[in-house]
Parts: sequence; C-alpha cells; structure tokens
Amino acid sequence: MPITAVASSKTSPEKVRTPLPDAEALAEGLNSHQREAFLHTQGAALALAGAGSGKTTVLLRRVARLISEGVAPARILVTTFTRRAADEMSDRLHVLLGEEATEGIWIGTFHGHSLRILKKEFADLYGKEGKFEIADESWQKRVSRAILAKADKYIKLPSPPFGQNLRLDPKMCLLGVSASKNTGYACDMAETSLARLYPDWEVPTVEGVAKFWRCYEMAKQKEFDLMSRVPARRLDFDDLLLEAFYLLRDNNAIRRRYQESFDYILVDETQDTSQIQWEFARVLAEKHGNLFLVGDVGQSIYGFRGCDPKLTVMSFQKAFPQGDIIRLPANYRSHELIVTVANELIAHADLDDRYRLPMEATRTGGPEPALTQHFDGEAEAQFVVERIRERLNEGRHPFKDFAVLYRTNAYSRCFEDALIGAGIPYQITGGTGFYNRREVKDLLSYLQLSVDPHCAAGDEAAKRVLNIASKRFGKTSRGLGRGFITQVEEQAAKKKCSFYEALRTGAFKTAQDVAIRDFRRQIQEIHDAGDTTVARLTAARFTGYDEYIINEEGDSEDEGEGSSRLENLDELIAACARFNAPEAMLTFVAGQIRKAQQSARSLDAINLMTIHKAKGLEWPCVFIVGFAMNLLPHHRSLRYEDGNLLPDSLEEERRLAYVAITRAREFFSLSWPQYHNGKALGPSPFLDEMPTLAPLVEAARQTPTGPATTAGDEEYTEEWEENGD
Repeated sequence: MPITAVASSKTSPEKVRTPLPDAEALAEGLNSHQREAFLHTQGAALALAGAGSGKTTVLLRRVARLISEGVAPARILVTTFTRRAADEMSDRLHVLLGEEATEGIWIGTFHGHSLRILKKEFADLYGKEGKFEIADESWQKRVSRAILAKADKYIKLPSPPFGQNLRLDPKMCLLGVSASKNTGYACDMAETSLARLYPDWEVPTVEGVAKFWRCYEMAKQKEFDLMSRVPARRLDFDDLLLEAFYLLRDNNAIRRRYQESFDYILVDETQDTSQIQWEFARVLAEKHGNLFLVGDVGQSIYGFRGCDPKLTVMSFQKAFPQGDIIRLPANYRSHELIVTVANELIAHADLDDRYRLPMEATRTGGPEPALTQHFDGEAEAQFVVERIRERLNEGRHPFKDFAVLYRTNAYSRCFEDALIGAGIPYQITGGTGFYNRREVKDLLSYLQLSVDPHCAAGDEAAKRVLNIASKRFGKTSRGLGRGFITQVEEQAAKKKCSFYEALRTGAFKTAQDVAIRDFRRQIQEIHDAGDTTVARLTAARFTGYDEYIINEEGDSEDEGEGSSRLENLDELIAACARFNAPEAMLTFVAGQIRKAQQSARSLDAINLMTIHKAKGLEWPCVFIVGFAMNLLPHHRSLRYEDGNLLPDSLEEERRLAYVAITRAREFFSLSWPQYHNGKALGPSPFLDEMPTLAPLVEAARQTPTGPATTAGDEEYTEEWEENGD
C-alpha cells in the first residue's frame, strides 16, 4: 500500500495529498538490469551504465522509491556533475512525486553541497571570522595577472604575492592548481603534484607554477586581498571541496553529524568525479555504507580537472569489497550500427575488465554512417552543410535534430561560415561565435584601423585596442584606461571628428602623448606591412599581440578542452587568405556577425559545440568533424618518448571520440581534412580501431573532396562600397 507524505505545518488540515506511487508503479518499464539497480537498498553499489542506458531515470526512480517507502527526503543526498543536471533531476523528481513530497532533499553538485556545509560550520566554529567570499573567475583573472606581472607594474602592492615577473600562461597556472587540489595536494607539495600531473613540463615551468600557487594562496587571505574593493578571505571553487572534506575528515563531531544526517548517498556521473569528490562521498557514507554510484568509465573526459577513473570508479571493489556491481548495458538511444562501432572503439581503451561495459543495442539496423576525407576545413564544412541541407530537404528533421561536434572551438569557424552562407540557422552551445571571440575581434580592429580609422567602425576599433600594449612599448603608460577613452570621446564630439583624429590633435599629458604616438606608429606599421589581409593581420600579431593576449588571458580558451586563443588567430588568418583586399574581409565579417545574430534568435537551429559540451546530450543526426590526427586526438594531449607516441596519451582522446559517436540516435558522420592551416594531417588513428568502418574509410581515402570553391574579393567589394566608410 502506498505511503502518503506527512503533512507539513504549512499545509491546511483540509488539504489531502495525493498518495505517492509504490515501488511497482515506479518500476514500470524498467528492464531486469535496471530493476536490480532500482531495488538495491542496503550497502554500496556501482551501477555501470553505458550511453543511452537510462541511468538517470533509474537513479531518480530509486530515490522516489526510497521516499515512497518512508525515507525522509532530508536524509537523502544526491550529487551530480553540473548545476543544470541537478536542476533537471529536481524537476523530474517533482514530476514523479510532487514538489512537497521531495522537500528537504539534498540535490546538487559537490561544490554546492560543500558550500552549504561550509557556510553553516564556519559560522558555528569561527563566528564572524568564518565569513568568506568566493574567488570567482573575475577575481582569479585579476589576481593571476598581478602575481605574474613585473614588480614595477604593481609597485604599490606587496611582493610576494604580487609582481613575481613569471612568464607563464595564467590559465595554465590556474588549471595546474585546480588539478592538484582535486587530486588531494596542498601547495606545500606543489612541485611534487605538478611534476606528477604534468610529466612533460620542464623543471623551470614546474617551479614557476609552484611559486604562482603559493602566491595565489597568499592573495586569498584577507590581509592580501588588495585587488578587491572590500577585502575578504577568499575560497575558490576547489577550496570549497577541500575545506568541506577536511572538516569531515578531521573534525569528529562534524563528521558524525553529517554521517548521521544522511541514510543514502547517490552519485551520478561518477566517472567525472575527482579524487577529492570521491573521498568526500565515501566519508559521508562511511557509517551506513549506503553509497550508490552511477557511471561509465568509457565516458570519463575530464582528466584536465584531476579526474582519473582508475583512482575512483575502478577502485570501487578495493574500497568496497562487499559492494555490488550492477551492469546496465542496454542502449535505448542509438541504432545497432552506432552501438557496434562505439563498442569496437572503446574496446581498445585501457580499462579494467571488471569495469568494462560493452553496450547492447535495443534498436536494430540503422543507416550507414558517412565517412569523408576533404582537402581542408573549408571543403569539409561545405560538404557537411550540403549533407545537412539534403536531409533537411527530405523533410524528416527540423534544424535542431542536427549537431556538428568538434574537438576545439577554433574549428568552428569554417562551419559557421558555411552555415551562414547556406542560410541555415545555428547556435553555439557553451562557446562564443568565432568572430565574436576577444582575440579575433581585437585583430580585426587593427585591420579596420589600417583601412579606415575615421569611420564609425574605426572609432570602435580604436577604443577597443588603444590600451593593448605593443611589443615595443609594453610598460604601464600604454594602459591609458577607460577614463582617458571617455576624455577623447568628449573631444571628438566637440571637434566633430573621429576618435582617431582626436587622438592625433588632442592636448594630452606627456606620458599620454608618448603612448598615443606609439599606438599610431603601430597602426602605420600594420598598414605598411602590405596591401593584403594576411600581411596586415600577421603584422598586427608581430607587434606583440600574441604575447599580450597570453599574458592577459592565457592561451587556453576553455579550461583544458584544447581550444587555444593563438589557434583562433591562426584560423582567422587562414580564413582571410581568400580575401586579398582588407576591405572585403571586413565587410564579410560584418555580414557574418549580423547573420549569426539573426541565426541565434531562431528556436530551431543546428547545434554547434565541442565534444566536451555535448556530454549528456543526444541528437538524431551527428556530424563529427576534424576527425584527424592532431585534431582528434588533439596535438596538445599527445606525448612522445624517443620519437614514439605514448599510447596512454591517447586514452582520454579515445574516450572523447566514443562520447561523440554515442551522441547519435540514428545517423553519424566522421569527416577530416588533409590540411589544416597549412599543415598536412592524417586521418585519426581511431578509425583503424573500428573495423566495421574499414570499407568506408578506404573509400573516403580514395575520393577526397577538393578545395572549397569560395567567393573572393569580388563578391564583397561592391557591398563594402555600399556600406563602408
């Protein structure tokens, strides 16, 4: 008989709650493997769940069953990988049981749970002294720049922690610190941790990042929080995990309280947990042992965040000798051929056989995948867009049923151009459109100033790059500031002239005059570099922009996913090679940005994203592009010894390819270029690991598509003459 939830004090006596569904009702539609996981109650269990196996459904129905059988929601803690996933889980539980029946349950990320614990416990332990602020991305960016800078740039700030004159990528430093913390290291073991995590780093790099880490920890203390308006003790997101874990581990009273607070701990996406998150869950479940884990080691793709499935999921039996391993092999998502190919690929992964999970297809047949080789990315993009358009014309799919997946954001450019050219709406998930990325907009601003600095576009370009230091004049006096820009704007308005002309004719202080002259010489150098777009953009980079953007933002664009700001600039120069006239390139880009903005407003659009961002998503038709050596697997992930590729450097890249293929429900395509940014590439070695595709691979190698036929200057010159100046 179903158990009804107890009425809360807020519920009127007359209100009768709907009875909760019983276990049999909640189990409806589950297969035998899913039922085993659903009914598991006592002790530790690991549910090995492949792509499309309904693992989240099983986990949520298990939670619903516990509540329907009388377990108080507040005694259940559920954790997952992202806040979005946590919100979706909450919504789905509300559908199953109603919002009131789930009131009090802990559903969130490890970071969210840690923050909740720290806010309460720090207040109880330390009172006002226990208050802290979050060291968010903006704070980290400012502080990292101040730590790495030369001492004379931050002469008023104490050294250490600031002004250490370290020529290091700030994103690389922060990523190294984060990965170290997630594997359980503190900064007193910085060199040991970094050398173990990054075996290819030279000793000076390890020592430099270790020094950065120690300064970074100092900068988070209240007495050194001089980069904030209101100084405070800072904790970054990794600190939340560490501090909460240390509290549970080292404070007996606090540990007992939380162990006694929860009867059931459930962890989704366990393969993506770091060692600290793994230990955090183990400590909470230590008393009752009711730890339910769901994951798939074949989909572990966050090694750059310190996630190693060998130290978490694949240590389950060592940690829980009496624990149960339940397999959910059924794949309800993909056609049989997709499942077969994915199984062949992941079979080459270095996995403990106890945790290996070949998928079993529930959908037979399926269309043959498409494998194509192309001359370059432009030809590949044109081909892919034509195939998408053919399928759209068949009327079987709306735009949103298609996804184009790539390893790094830099590779999106030619596909954005091709989709816009075909009039097909698209949206980029978890990223920024190519021509709206900071470094791309900066370089195009230099190009605009070299063409016409006195139009409205020239005004915006000058304001955008005026404060960017050149190689020749990189001291603080070039940083004129936003107040100076406002001053020049006012003078330009009074004189009714362009911003650039106001710079030339205005009356400024000596240091400002020096910086302005340097800026104008820089623009002249770019103009004089040649009449072609390539020559001018290359010259802009040589005036010191590459060094500037690495010092300011770091080369890594997206936290270890492989995207590089310098690769975006290489891609921009490759894109402009077909435009001899800079004016034509500028007009083309303006049109692309305008059309992309219109496209972004469409509710029905093609999905473009990196494979990392596609994790957990699915579509009927998936095009996996750039499936080439040094693109996927990506060159930044590859390691060599004595000229030989180390097989273990392919492991996570292989899992990325596996994740990409298993996003497809009906059809997938693999395509790759022979050349990328002037460099010759070979097909991805992962193609040889999928024998079912061998005939298609051979056919693709025999019939590559040639260079894309793209319009050059002529198509855009007339439009520029109409819209220019």
